[in-house]
Amino acid sequence: MTPITQDKLIQHHPRLGVEVLQGCNLTCLTDIQLREFKESLWEHGVVVVRQQHLSAKQLEEFARQTFGNLMFGGYSKTLDPDISPDLQSQHVSILGNPKGLGQEPVGKYACEWHHDKDRIPRIEGLDMNALYVVMLYGVEMPGEDIDGQPHTTEFLDMLEAYNNLDPQHQQQLEQISMYHMPPIFSKQGDVVADIPMKVHPIVSTHKVTGKKGLYLGSDTAIPIGMEDRPEEAKHFWLDLFQTVLDSTPVYSHVWHPGDIVFWDNSQVMHRGIPYDATKYQRIALRLGVVANQ
Repeated sequence: MTPITQDKLIQHHPRLGVEVLQGCNLTCLTDIQLREFKESLWEHGVVVVRQQHLSAKQLEEFARQTFGNLMFGGYSKTLDPDISPDLQSQHVSILGNPKGLGQEPVGKYACEWHHDKDRIPRIEGLDMNALYVVMLYGVEMPGEDIDGQPHTTEFLDMLEAYNNLDPQHQQQLEQISMYHMPPIFSKQGDVVADIPMKVHPIVSTHKVTGKKGLYLGSDTAIPIGMEDRPEEAKHFWLDLFQTVLDSTPVYSHVWHPGDIVFWDNSQVMHRGIPYDATKYQRIALRLGVVANQ
């Protein structure tokens, strides 16, 4: 099977990764600032707020105040005595090695390209095209990735990816939907998390902006009609994704402690980049929430 390849990374992007709320503290925003923040997120797909100093509970309260109550995150409400209480709350997960050097990194499987919406549980009234926003707060970040480059998370603009396709290819994809199964990093041990298979059209229309974009999920996706042909389904996904990579620049967010990156999973795919957990500690707080628009 042909591996996915990419020639280069592009850190700066004309749409993704705009810095917002400069000089502001997320714990004390006005209603106008919150509204403008959401508008920026829908417009840009990925936004960054810098120089924050929040506890996990404060991050959770910001998410609730800005987007609503429908959150997904950690699976345990019991505090870990080996981790600071300020880093723990009901809906926040900690990605990295918060207990120190040498700990096996939590979330390392997120280094494959994916949309996080594949991970959310099935809830009555929650359709697959829901506005699922993820925020990642870099409390402590590695000085470099395993390749010696600045520590980054990478994003692909799936609206741009759709627009870069020729009209005939766009029309073909608009006729196809895919089953989306939990990606490999949703497994806990040998048990797949309780996330039912869902169906999502490859070409979807954003609920707020009305713009069309691609939704590919992860490489576990299976086009309808290929359920009994897994190798063909895998080739279809890999070929389509390679087409996206060949024509769509990557935005690489270079992390600094205090950064919070917000992304709209209806507009972008992303992946993390591995780091040396024997050399660096990484503490990143992750929270996902379905926006009430």
